[in-house]
Amino acid sequence: MEFADASPDKTGVANLTAPQAIRTTLPSGLPRVRMVVACTLDGSGNVRAPRVLEPASAVITSKVMSALNGWKFQPAMRGNQPIAVSAILGFGIDTNDRF
Repeated sequence: MEFADASPDKTGVANLTAPQAIRTTLPSGLPRVRMVVACTLDGSGNVRAPRVLEPASAVITSKVMSALNGWKFQPAMRGNQPIAVSAILGFGIDTNDRF
């Protein structure tokens, strides 16, 4: 995951702490694929406005995008203040199944 401060006022960038994944469950049985999603991780650690930058098949993309609704992060912090950040999530789903 890559992230950047989403606010227009980027003062204190050096004091940023990265968001940390708490819950990132994907459906079981997905094949190994490459997929990239851009989104905002809000100040509560929720995934907002996900958009596909590099899709997998339509079925897999749909499953991953649906799963993002249940993802949760410890939010990025500027000092002691949780902040929203722009994030890019890269996937390399790895199971033995193939579509």
